[in-house]
Amino acid sequence: MSSENRLLSKRDADISVFSSSPPTPSKNPYFLFSEFHSRSLLPYSHIIMELTAFRHQVGGHFGILSCNGHVAKPSNLREMAFYKVMNSELKHFSPAFCKEVDVRASVNPSTGQIIVETLEKLDCHKKKSSSKHERSSTGFRQTSDGRVTVDTEKQWNRWAAECQCKVVERMLKEPDPTPFLLLENVVAHFTRPCVLDLKIGTRQHGDDASESKRHRQLMKCRQSTSATLGVRVVGMQLYEQETRSYSYVEKQEGRRIDAVGFRRHVRRFIKCCGRSRSERIRQKLSKLRSLLAEFEGYRFFSASILIAFDAEAADSSSDDAVKVCIIDFAHSTFSGFFEDLAYSGADEGCLLGLDSIVEAMEPNITKDPPSSYEKKI
Repeated sequence: MSSENRLLSKRDADISVFSSSPPTPSKNPYFLFSEFHSRSLLPYSHIIMELTAFRHQVGGHFGILSCNGHVAKPSNLREMAFYKVMNSELKHFSPAFCKEVDVRASVNPSTGQIIVETLEKLDCHKKKSSSKHERSSTGFRQTSDGRVTVDTEKQWNRWAAECQCKVVERMLKEPDPTPFLLLENVVAHFTRPCVLDLKIGTRQHGDDASESKRHRQLMKCRQSTSATLGVRVVGMQLYEQETRSYSYVEKQEGRRIDAVGFRRHVRRFIKCCGRSRSERIRQKLSKLRSLLAEFEGYRFFSASILIAFDAEAADSSSDDAVKVCIIDFAHSTFSGFFEDLAYSGADEGCLLGLDSIVEAMEPNITKDPPSSYEKKI
């Protein structure tokens, strides 16, 4: 059993991490899970909230789904606990955590259509889901040979589709509902979201990682820009006005990008932003950097910086014109969190990564030489 699954199975034992008093039945996640399961045989005419494919996922290794102005990711007890006790200032730089819900999937054998749904409905971010890409939701379908596919003919990020289909495939095999975290969809009000996902820090593994995982994560850092710059490209999505289509950088490609290539990808993204939005991104990154420098004992292992703007909106310096968020807290920690190791000082690897991002955004004085990745191809 993986460390993540062990954490999920300890839900009752560890609930005190984010609760000052013993959980009551109405607040106990295990109780909610059992209550949901007792209702799970209701016919699908009782669907309250359907989850669909999320077109704008560019990072992560778990598939992310979309629903009613939210994104849904497979639940992790550590991440949920971190959100629940998150510093109020840090909340300004992260998606809002809304709730953990139980999700089930089933397939119509005659049509192959897959329904992914929960019996709970949240409207807390519905007002943001009015853009074109949210209205045109896309579901899943099972092929005759049993594979799960995204049910669309639109252009789609192949890697993201694979991740999301794997999550749905696992749910179809499970007799019980699967817990998901519902978070604010920070690009829901963008018509053509352009997204840059950057893995932050010089270390990616948490303290609970097995020796083999620790070794794999160290190798990923050494073989990418994580070790030297404190950051690497996880994924990028840009809307090209000339072709009226998206271009993508996937995470395997991101790992092969060297320091020169990293700067070029960041500058390409920034160039598409426009001058006003670019300056707003710099300001937000600088504020986030100043904030994290004051966080004594915090470590953001394997977290990411998400930067986004709307390609169809005019260049603007308004606060809502760009999004700069820190996300993915499954391996983050601070003094007193669970029974984790205690650290002192700020997360220097994270600060190095933020410095590298800001530096890469600066105008290029001299032309960069070809990157090692470009030489190979």
